[in-house]
Amino acid sequence: MSYYELCNEVAEAIQQAVSGLIGKPEAGVTLRIGADGTPTEKIDETAENAALSVLERDGRSMRFVSEELGEKIIGTKPEFTFVLDPIDGTFNAVNNIPFFCVPIAIGDSDLSDIRYGYVKNLVSGDIYTAEKGKGAFLSKRKIHVSSISELSGLSVISYSLRPHAVTINNHKVRRVRVFGCAALELCYIASGIFDAFIDMRSMLRVTDIAASKLIVEEAGGKVTDGQGKRLSTQLDVTKRVNMVASNGMVHDKLLELV
Repeated sequence: MSYYELCNEVAEAIQQAVSGLIGKPEAGVTLRIGADGTPTEKIDETAENAALSVLERDGRSMRFVSEELGEKIIGTKPEFTFVLDPIDGTFNAVNNIPFFCVPIAIGDSDLSDIRYGYVKNLVSGDIYTAEKGKGAFLSKRKIHVSSISELSGLSVISYSLRPHAVTINNHKVRRVRVFGCAALELCYIASGIFDAFIDMRSMLRVTDIAASKLIVEEAGGKVTDGQGKRLSTQLDVTKRVNMVASNGMVHDKLLELV
């Protein structure tokens, strides 16, 4: 089974498992605090259990990293690390806001060595994928970042909370939006719908961004921290990072603002 087939089977299992919970009050019931330090809601656990069932049947040994469980070794000699956010955009899913997804990344031990990324939009069915060195795709059609090079023309997704507010939120760009689902928002950078993504709150987890980071890079974009350094951190749900992702043409200008 290819990486795509495995990721797709997991995403389909999650979609089926949570379909009856979308927009329902019980979906948002907090069951416990997850391994990442945030509340695990019913919809999160339901999605994660569906994913685990697929992976345990697969037969390959792997290291499973997920926001709720943290880490689980399946088998005895892991061939790769399977990084999953069971539902990215949980608030949206619970409240029937149509913007949430399943992001999956496959790599070794660090965010910098992800070799396959998969993001499925659970509302539209769109599937974004990337394999290191082979480009990025939306439902098997090659995608590329935008070519806008002036700040005044940028459409930017920017998360900002005091004391981490950044200048860009004072409208130096054309428009600023936030949709509450980082994995899918980054895919919008990769496909040229938006031009840049900024989150300097030190709140992003590897499960949020591992898949989409590769997709942006393979689409011709650039991803760094706020100092312009390459993102590199262990595939551990307790780690947090800052991120600036862009079409590459405006990256240095954005770094001056953050």
